Amino acid sequence: MNNDQLIQFLELIKTDVINSMQANGKNATGQTASQFIITENGGNAQLQLHGYMQLLETGRGPTSPNAMTGNPPMIQRIQEWCTAKGIPDKAAWAIKKSIDKKGFKGIAGLLTEPLGDDNINFRLNQVMDGIAGEISEQLLKLIG
Repeated sequence: MNNDQLIQFLELIKTDVINSMQANGKNATGQTASQFIITENGGNAQLQLHGYMQLLETGRGPTSPNAMTGNPPMIQRIQEWCTAKGIPDKAAWAIKKSIDKKGFKGIAGLLTEPLGDDNINFRLNQVMDGIAGEISEQLLKLIG
């Protein structure tokens, strides 16, 4: 598999993660999905997702005392979410306090389905079918 084909595969997986977020109501502003990037370094390529993406699936516990401020701060992210959802800005503080006190429940399968073996194999097979077709065409040209 060359780099172009690897990137094609990673683009399919990236789209699957974004579709999963949209289907589960976790793509209010589109900002998180827009920050998914595919990086290349020589013969290697990888899809990079934010670490907090795991929290969307597993949930988050209450905020611990002396917790470090996120970047951007949680209140800013909540305010952006409120704006995208049409929720009054003043509700952001109440939402933050609720998360601080109770945490929030995640959505099972949000990441594990698009990143699971079944979907990875399905997407790899699509790319490999394309590679097999290219090889067949080249062989036919050599023979013909």
